[in-house]
Formats: sequence, structure tokens, C-alpha cells
Amino acid sequence: MELPQSIRESLVNDLEEFLSNLPDDPDAEMVSNFILEQLEIYAEDHGIEDIVVGLEESGSLDGALRDELESEMSSNDDFEFTEEECIDLLETMCDIEWVEDEDELEPEEEEEEEDEDEADASEDE
Repeated sequence: MELPQSIRESLVNDLEEFLSNLPDDPDAEMVSNFILEQLEIYAEDHGIEDIVVGLEESGSLDGALRDELESEMSSNDDFEFTEEECIDLLETMCDIEWVEDEDELEPEEEEEEEDEDEADASEDE
């Protein structure tokens, strides 16, 4: 499933702050709930509905994403509760590909698109 890169960046930032206020070995259920709640908020902001259902289907999960994420966090002895590891786990489980937001193109890319549009327009004449 493709999701905007800005959602990932926001999740990482929020997770960093959230995890910094928890003990070194936080409760996996609390962390997975936080991740999915934030993900739903950011997805809705981008006009993406039913993100959790979409991710469950994308990852071909056996159960609910919330339960699967929590289980993976708590059962893996090598798992460290860092913002990057949490998001990497979500990406792997749900087959997420982060793509650049259309409305956040770099200025160079915007100019290239404008040049392409102008070239297309002049070819049509």
C-alpha cells in the first residue's frame, strides 16, 4: 500500500516524543495503540479512509493489525522500542511503500512539471 511520506515523518516525530515519556521497556499494547491512533488521524487528514482495514488487507494479516503489531513487538526479543523500529515493523507487516506527497514537490520538480506541461501544450498547437 502506498502512503504519503509526510505521514511517516509525522508518525516518527510523534513516536519519538511518546516513547521518550515511557520507561525503557514500554507496554507493547500501549505503543501499538498509539501508532494506529496517530496513523488514523494522519490518514484522515490526507483523505484516506479505513486505513487500518486497508493495511490489514495489504499485509495479508491473519488477525487484526492492532493485535498483530502488539504481538510482534512483545514476542521479538531483539525488538527495541525506538520510533524507527516501530515504523519499520509496521512497514514490513503491512507492505507499506512511502511515496512523496503530490502537494509537497520540491521547487525543482515543480519547475520540471511546469516545463513538461508547457512542452505538451506547445506540441498540441
